[in-house]
Amino acid sequence: MAFVKEGERTFYLGALMGLVAFSIDVILPALKAATAHYGVPEAQGGLLVSLYFLGFALGQFLFGPLADAFGRRPVLMGALLGFLLAGSLTLFAPTFSLLLWARVFQGFFGAAFRVVATAAIRDLYRGEAMARRLSQALFVLLLAPVLAPSLGVALLPLGFRAPFAFPVLLALLVLLWGALRFGETLPEERRRPLALGTLWEGLLLVLGDRRALLYTLALGALFGVLYAYLSAAPLLYGRLGLSGLGFALAFGGTGLLQALANLLNGRTVEGLGLARSLRLSLLALLLALAFLPLTALFPSALGLWLHLSLVLFLVTLAFPNAQARALEGLGRVAGLAASFTGFFSTLLASLLATGVGQASRGEPVPFALGLLLLGLLAFLAQRGAEA
Repeated sequence: MAFVKEGERTFYLGALMGLVAFSIDVILPALKAATAHYGVPEAQGGLLVSLYFLGFALGQFLFGPLADAFGRRPVLMGALLGFLLAGSLTLFAPTFSLLLWARVFQGFFGAAFRVVATAAIRDLYRGEAMARRLSQALFVLLLAPVLAPSLGVALLPLGFRAPFAFPVLLALLVLLWGALRFGETLPEERRRPLALGTLWEGLLLVLGDRRALLYTLALGALFGVLYAYLSAAPLLYGRLGLSGLGFALAFGGTGLLQALANLLNGRTVEGLGLARSLRLSLLALLLALAFLPLTALFPSALGLWLHLSLVLFLVTLAFPNAQARALEGLGRVAGLAASFTGFFSTLLASLLATGVGQASRGEPVPFALGLLLLGLLAFLAQRGAEA
């Protein structure tokens, strides 16, 4: 039985995106315990996050063409099974190296969730309606940073593998729900055969869309801000006296503000229009980041949390609108376009966030300056796209 109500469909697509986020955020409190168990340096715990992103970036380039050729539903069901297998391996990996490989494959199959969810929304909606649906789906996704770290802290007394088990259980529930309710959104007459010539033609359509390319750059910078925050937040807040439950509450509080941003975005788009709403949110983000180094000069836990929360609030306002603008003219190749923008923006974000993290080494001022550069890049890319 397929979805009969738009609300359930949107919630399900948001749950797919949320599954990716939960797989990252819920294990953050367990990184130190995991490295201690395997006897590896504590700094290597970050690889469990960064290699997940690497697999996530690689998977997006594959699953879009597959979803365009075979439909959204079969690709999604297969990816959920692969995610379950990789997630199960994280629970029994005898070595740290095998655990890292399991995380790579978990991210690889998790990429299909974002590609299918984005492409399915593009199948059904366009323009401002698409931006509103993306915002609603992302609202479900943003439950992850609100709940996941606290859940990870609560599960940790059961052993460091317990937080790794939660995404496996969640994936099983999403698989059963989708198997019963998720209907195909791409009719057969709109599918593109999986052939080299067809893929090349579709890729040329994407590469020939100047606006899509520049918005991919903007998305990479926006994701870079988010990824840099995810990587640096435990260390930054730890140096300011926040750890364990304190860190989980701070992380979750920022997530609540991001959820609020998603609720506001639909009304903002309706009132101002998609292009103007995006332009204003990126300008506000740039201004907020311009003052972040001043906050970082004399950091306090509360002051830094408030300022970073404002930054993430504005990033969340901008993201669905930038994604909608990137795909607006690419309805013929929505799956490939979602793969292209997702792959390159995620890869770019990973590189930019790693660069910010390596350059700042958890120091507040260099970290703030790095985020400022990313915000400037997103702003300039948007202006270039609309020029």
